[in-house]
Amino acid sequence: MRLMLLHEISQFLTLLAETQQNLLALFEIKRQALDSFQPQELMTLSAREEELGARLQSLVHERSGLLRKARDEGFTVTSLMELSGAIEKTVDDVRVLKAIELIRARIVQSQKRTVMLQHESWVHWIIAHRCYNHFTELVDLIAHGGRPAPTYGDKPTSATGGALLDAAA
Repeated sequence: MRLMLLHEISQFLTLLAETQQNLLALFEIKRQALDSFQPQELMTLSAREEELGARLQSLVHERSGLLRKARDEGFTVTSLMELSGAIEKTVDDVRVLKAIELIRARIVQSQKRTVMLQHESWVHWIIAHRCYNHFTELVDLIAHGGRPAPTYGDKPTSATGGALLDAAA
């Protein structure tokens, strides 16, 4: 059963790597579309991003299934890295140990891609949020005939250097 678990982990990592690579490529194209303001392209990319996100979600469920299966086999683990280490302790076949070493390297690569995806996702969120803020500001200016909206107080001004700089002055 241990070899079957290793085989299933390997298949899972192949699907995960493919999905992550596709999403990274899509994010690169999306960043270019954001930078050059291509709304039609963004709409197209959004649909593909949704598909890949759903695929990642299904892979998360598959990972949970693998961990459940491992628990049924007596392994008390919470991650695939822990599972590969637990299986490693129970085998002495050199070929299996090399396979486990490769699986662990693939898991590390997957973790690195996850960090890259998280970073790029945050960049996209920041760009979209700033665009929204500028759009809202423009709509307010248009609604008020080119003048800022009447408020109860002054709008906060941009920071000039922070408290340390102010104290030094």
